[in-house]
Amino acid sequence: MRRQNWKDLLAKIVYKKSKNCIVLLLLFVAITQISAQTYTLKGCVTDDADKGPLPGAHVLIVGANATDGTACDDDGKYVLTFKKPEVTIRFQSLGYVSVEKKVVFKGTHTITLDVALKLDKKYLTNVNVQAKRYEITKDNSVASMDFVDAKHIEKQNVTNLEKAFDEVSGLVIVNGEPQMRGGSGFSNGMGSRVMIMMDEMPVMRVDAGRPTWNLIPMENVDQIEVLKGSASVLYGSAAITGAINVRTAYPKGKPEYKVSVYNGFYSRPKADYRCSWTKDETPMTQGASITHSRKIKKLDLVLSAEFAHDDGFVGQEMSIDSTNMFPELYKPLDKEKRARFNFGTRYNFREGVTAGLNGNFLWSKNTMTHFWLNADSGMYRTYPNSLTEMRDLMFFLDPFFKYYTKKEGSHTIKGRFMYSDNWATNEQDSKSQMYYVDYQFAKKFQKAGNLQLFVGATGQLGRSEGNVFSGVSILDTLSEPSPKYAVNGAIYVQLEKKFLKKQNLTLLAGGRFEYFRIFETEGLNDTTVANQYTDYRPVFRAGINYLIPMSYTAFRASFGQGYRTPTIGERYITLKVGNYGFYPNPDLVAETSWNVELGINQKYKLLGIVGMFDVAGYYQRYDNYVEFFMGPWLTAEQEPVAAKRYGFKNFNTGPAQIAGIDASLMGQGNWFNDDLKFNYFFAYSFTQPTVMDTDFIFVTTATMDYDYTNTSSDPENLMMKYRIEHVFKGDIGITLFDIFSVGGSVQYYSLMKNVDKFFYLLDRFNPDAPRWVRESKAAFPFDHLKEYQETHDRGTWVFGLNASVEVYNIKLTVLVENLFNKEYSLRPMAPEAPRLTTVRLSYKFKEGEPFFPKGKYKRNKDKLVNN
Repeated sequence: MRRQNWKDLLAKIVYKKSKNCIVLLLLFVAITQISAQTYTLKGCVTDDADKGPLPGAHVLIVGANATDGTACDDDGKYVLTFKKPEVTIRFQSLGYVSVEKKVVFKGTHTITLDVALKLDKKYLTNVNVQAKRYEITKDNSVASMDFVDAKHIEKQNVTNLEKAFDEVSGLVIVNGEPQMRGGSGFSNGMGSRVMIMMDEMPVMRVDAGRPTWNLIPMENVDQIEVLKGSASVLYGSAAITGAINVRTAYPKGKPEYKVSVYNGFYSRPKADYRCSWTKDETPMTQGASITHSRKIKKLDLVLSAEFAHDDGFVGQEMSIDSTNMFPELYKPLDKEKRARFNFGTRYNFREGVTAGLNGNFLWSKNTMTHFWLNADSGMYRTYPNSLTEMRDLMFFLDPFFKYYTKKEGSHTIKGRFMYSDNWATNEQDSKSQMYYVDYQFAKKFQKAGNLQLFVGATGQLGRSEGNVFSGVSILDTLSEPSPKYAVNGAIYVQLEKKFLKKQNLTLLAGGRFEYFRIFETEGLNDTTVANQYTDYRPVFRAGINYLIPMSYTAFRASFGQGYRTPTIGERYITLKVGNYGFYPNPDLVAETSWNVELGINQKYKLLGIVGMFDVAGYYQRYDNYVEFFMGPWLTAEQEPVAAKRYGFKNFNTGPAQIAGIDASLMGQGNWFNDDLKFNYFFAYSFTQPTVMDTDFIFVTTATMDYDYTNTSSDPENLMMKYRIEHVFKGDIGITLFDIFSVGGSVQYYSLMKNVDKFFYLLDRFNPDAPRWVRESKAAFPFDHLKEYQETHDRGTWVFGLNASVEVYNIKLTVLVENLFNKEYSLRPMAPEAPRLTTVRLSYKFKEGEPFFPKGKYKRNKDKLVNN
């Protein structure tokens, strides 16, 4: 019996063990099957506004390796597989707000998830690429910057870049010359101290260093970025007081067409005796543009064209009596007539590899009036022989290539070939070519706390030939011109790292070493100063930004060195206009500077208003500062007629300093369920550029030594010449039901107190002028100037008005510039425009949508009726 029980007990034990083994085996098989399971997420990423696909948008697994993820195909579709049933996915695309979604698989192995990304509106947190050559928001920058978006360009009918900065503090465009924080004065368009770029490459005349404002395709601008303070470390010589970068747009979503036409007219000046055209004539301005953008599989394509014609408001040398008595002799002047074509391409070979070719072509005909006839009746007329008629053929081609590495790095190569052929009267023909190339490597080092490195090299070759820049000495106006060359080569590096737990402390440091040389063809190996100039130097910058997250307050401080080498034009210009010469100075050397800045940026939200306040104080110190002087640079032996001995010339004038304050306030709000929208902008800038050594002798002639004191009209306050101390800008806009908009603007400019002393000494109506001037029968362009300056010593207020109606994607806009028809001049002898009234009609259309979409209009119409 016991043996039987033992056998039964053994059988039970074997049975239980076998059962447990089977359970364990089944459990192992189940776990293996579960671990081998995969989960699939698929869907489409689109633009939230137009619902078009976003090819190349990234779909990434949060918390995984940086390379775990995928990119959308040409139709915006994606497929992503993984082994976890619960993940967080990030959807992102350049220019859009990133979105994170938590995905949980329950009872299924496949989920379809479509995501629409919203455009980054870039209003209060604009993306800036220039300050560090990579993305940064305004409150994280170590330097002051401003932005101009595409909406503002459309609102103000900006067809020329120089008209785009009415909402940028600290920047004034005076007669085509950019003045950033008082860093420059009158230079006749040569040697700009503000670098002008398009897509981070220069668009300046390589010979004169002059901005080519009309070459920029304003109909295809995504954003304009303005960097204040020395940017030489980033962009080299011409950026000694700042830089302006125009970023062109690429297609987003569905194919899009934009068309606009405009027409305007100038009003007669208040003082009718100053008017330069007959009573039967009305100077007009008109133009049209068209832009098309689309994605063609892996290709991004943008095409645009523009035509513009402006009669201008400055007339011939005829008096008002002659103009009215002999209207048949009246000949209207073309201030500008131009035709421009632009194209942009970008091909996405595969994820992280893009290349393309962009181009811009311009033909223009325009007139340049160097001097007005006088400061009274001849304010809007031209001084004899000072009118230059020009025809320009310009173009550039930009190849580029960019490769993103798998470990958060990138290689970028881009280049620009720019050509200019200028035909001009008064023997001012010139040709120039520019060859530019830039390589940059960018890398983020995660093991070093996300340290960001940027290192690169830049090279530029400029060639210029023609009569206007052919001089070596003052008497070289008739010499056979020889080509001039300018060569730049540079290497640069920049490091940035964020600190603290919330990554709200930013430190930045960078440096650049640049080599520069000017030479002639036959003077390549010649060491004489007249034939060549060579310079090289390192410059450095550093900055800090501390952001208080709870209050959205950002403190910044920066230090930067700058330099500017003389251009071909400044050293070799040879020109005679209206009895006055523009003379070469081959002894010019580079000017250098350093600057410091302290700033605060504060965001605020109050009563449905979101806004930003920014204020900065700055100080910049210069050595070998280059100024443009008028004086009797010819001797009696060289020119027997005393009035013809005067002219303009560039000189190094010793040390100088500029201190000032730059403040701006902006905001936007939506009230009454978004039926009422409004925005505002106010800015004030005060700058005090002063000379530090008034006894510095910058030139010695046969008759006297010239310094600051005996060449300035108002040397008492040591103010540098041709500077505007106080500038105020304001703009307010209101939109009702997304249909009606109205706005107003105001600008105030203080008087240029100090100008060339010889402007007053050659004024026949100035009692302090020399006797030979007061008794002269010949007119001078400086006549009545002293009286004008004294009667306008309180500065000038200029107002503007705009109104628009938008229905069915059709927008009708009326703009009035200089609303009260103020007669004024920011720089002596260069009048600003009288009242200009413009009507603009624009239309936008996206493929796949109704030609006249009714949804938005019907919604807003119902609101309008109900209210």
